[in-house]
Amino acid sequence: MPKQAKQPPGNHTDSDLLLELAHELHNGGADWWEAYSRAMLELRIREWPSRWGDNLQIFIYGDFDPPEEEMHIESLGITISPEKLENTIIRSALCVLKATVTIDEKNLDAVIDASRRVNVLLGAWALATWGNSACGWWCQITHGIPTGIVGVLDNDRLPSLVEGILQLPQELRTKVDAALYWVRKARESLFEDYRADLLRMYAAYWNAFECLVEATISIAGPPIRPSRTDKQKLVNQFMAQCSGRPTVADIQRCYHEIVDPGFVRKARHALEVCFRLAPFSDLASKYARECFDLEDEHDRLYQIRNDINHGNVDAENPDEQIRIETRMNCLQVMVLQMFGCFVPYPAPAPPHTTS
Repeated sequence: MPKQAKQPPGNHTDSDLLLELAHELHNGGADWWEAYSRAMLELRIREWPSRWGDNLQIFIYGDFDPPEEEMHIESLGITISPEKLENTIIRSALCVLKATVTIDEKNLDAVIDASRRVNVLLGAWALATWGNSACGWWCQITHGIPTGIVGVLDNDRLPSLVEGILQLPQELRTKVDAALYWVRKARESLFEDYRADLLRMYAAYWNAFECLVEATISIAGPPIRPSRTDKQKLVNQFMAQCSGRPTVADIQRCYHEIVDPGFVRKARHALEVCFRLAPFSDLASKYARECFDLEDEHDRLYQIRNDINHGNVDAENPDEQIRIETRMNCLQVMVLQMFGCFVPYPAPAPPHTTS
């Protein structure tokens, strides 16, 4: 995977406690990687740096000049130091400043509330500059220490992959090239990983998935549409399965899944085409379920994409970020495996899914 698992905090005792917390959450029903990430967040809060006192300390960075004197935004409980910092974890910003954010308690709810207030400040600044200047923030508790891997440019697989891409038919190349762009742009460089935006990364991989769906349709043709009679039968079966009188949500689901499924129908068809050969023939149904059919709609890959696009994700909530990061592991591997249907290469193995 492009990003290696975050390493446990400092000493052996911390590692033992991290695993203990993770196993406790996992035994409670959480996916292992979700449990591990949440345990790490809880441990970072427990190990609140003593030098911070009772405030959350953060870095605010971006393309701006430092203030001439200390800034106090009383309505947000934020104080910004005027001293321009050097040699911090933020290496590519023109200016890095230290700020403190008041909190009532040292717990997750208080950290989430502080995060929201910081985002109000930076959002207001973005409006004040008409979005023409970059700004962001980082905190070791909420963001963790950036991690990643260093690849080798002279990779043995590179020549065959280049040749495989160049040999694709032109009508296929356009969509595959677009998908490759989104996968490449999903990652920040190692020195810029402090500003990794989970929602942007998820959206990039979903965009790559949509490009590969279109690439598949361009060579395999669109899915066969059911006749009006068959469609009516499916609608009748759907309504018969509803308990009692159909709700508005039931009617909306029936429309999007049966009457006019649009992208969903194409995506299911593309997955069936890509993974129809052994030993991958069972992956089509597994990935279709992950995308569209999980019982918990909140965890469907397509629903997460829609929630991101429509502003229904609490982006400042670390718990929400952990959930999306966990689901992105499935999306990421699915996309990388689909590439293998166009350009032969050793794609990663399927992750453990929620199915």
